[in-house]
Amino acid sequence: MIRNLSVFQREPLRLAAVTGLLSAMLLFTAKPIRAANPGQEQVSRDFHQTVTLGTGQSVRVDHKFGSVSLHGESGRDVKISATIRAQASSHEEAESFAQKIKIEVQQTSEGVRIKTIYPEEEKKWFHSSKNSSWSVSYDIGMPSDAPITVRNSFGSVDLAGIHGAADVENGYGTLTARDAGAGRWNNAFGSIELTGAAGNVSVSDNNGSVQVSDVKGTLEVRNRFGSVTTRSIQGAVTITGGNGAVALTDAASANITTSFGSVEARNIRGDLSVRDNNGNVEISNIGGAADITNSFGNVAFTDVHGRVNCTTNNGRVKGSLVTGGSVTIRDSFGNIELDTISGTLDAETSNGRITVRDARGGVTLKSSFGAIEASNVPKGIRAITGNGGITLTDIGGDTFAKTSFGSVSAERINGNLTAVAATFRSRHRSHPSACAFPRAWATTSRQGLLSAGFPPNCRSLQRAVSGATR
Repeated sequence: MIRNLSVFQREPLRLAAVTGLLSAMLLFTAKPIRAANPGQEQVSRDFHQTVTLGTGQSVRVDHKFGSVSLHGESGRDVKISATIRAQASSHEEAESFAQKIKIEVQQTSEGVRIKTIYPEEEKKWFHSSKNSSWSVSYDIGMPSDAPITVRNSFGSVDLAGIHGAADVENGYGTLTARDAGAGRWNNAFGSIELTGAAGNVSVSDNNGSVQVSDVKGTLEVRNRFGSVTTRSIQGAVTITGGNGAVALTDAASANITTSFGSVEARNIRGDLSVRDNNGNVEISNIGGAADITNSFGNVAFTDVHGRVNCTTNNGRVKGSLVTGGSVTIRDSFGNIELDTISGTLDAETSNGRITVRDARGGVTLKSSFGAIEASNVPKGIRAITGNGGITLTDIGGDTFAKTSFGSVSAERINGNLTAVAATFRSRHRSHPSACAFPRAWATTSRQGLLSAGFPPNCRSLQRAVSGATR
């Protein structure tokens, strides 16, 4: 990366003069090149050094103002190459500063340390030369099984084919890794892209997107102000996000917490937990249980093989094909629509409509200001609403329906039916509109009056209704 310290919005060209603390081959070639800015002079230098890394030792890079590229190789050599560039108002000024920059290569009992050292007068040079800029870019080959530590800022970091443990921190630049081992990857004000890791992975980012795939272990991701996209994770996944969408595909299990962003999770082999605010949640093909908490966003789930617990506010809930357990829904200010539920169902909403089709377990539905419609429920149903109608069709068990200000319509009820409305008024007195009777059809009028095909044991209510509706 190139960083301009005087403007702070352009990328500089930061130059390094180089020293090695080990005996090694150093090659400097000063090369005048065309400057990025008109009227500027730019020079570049190349640096090469090779050292041997002992078994069990690690490599560490401490750098700023430039890119770092590392790749794994066979053998035990650490091959260090650097390109140093500087730009100033004159060739002499750029060359003078370049000579004061050093690259230190140290070998200790722990391994090899590569460090870029800038001169003390760096800030003074920055202030005195308006258009001065400099950069150092590294290309390092190292043993593929060695651990690697990188500390960089104002430049990109790229790793490939290094299977040792990685500890990488970067800022103000992209971080990319391919064919890696277990590792910790941190970045700020730049994206992270990790493809292929042979162990457990921890990723943290601020103000940048995160993409992770093909991890042969667990994955933990933390991000702020950026999206998170993950797929093909062999172990458990934990994602904590904010102000960005989260997408997860193919994982052993998952725990997702975010705000101000949508969540999409698919093909989770075990349990899934989602906590979201101000975003839609969509999940599918969940092998275990699903626990969902959301607000100010819709929730959709399908093909869940365990129980489902869903709590949301100010959003619609739509679910289907829950084959392995019970379903519990709590909503406010949103409709609920459910289809093909194999276990027991308990759904409640305020200010919303509830629609249920093909629920094979016992069903309990409740709404405050919305209609209820249910069909094909073999084991019976309990439906209660205020200020809404109730429509029940093909109910195989006992049925209870209650509404305060709405109609009740029930057809093909293969069990006892209890229908409760407000009150039914005749010309002379009020009658409670409650009656329990087997295998009957019942409906209320728009005025809240109940009419029905009554059996003989409900003659009193039939007479009251007839008198009130004449």
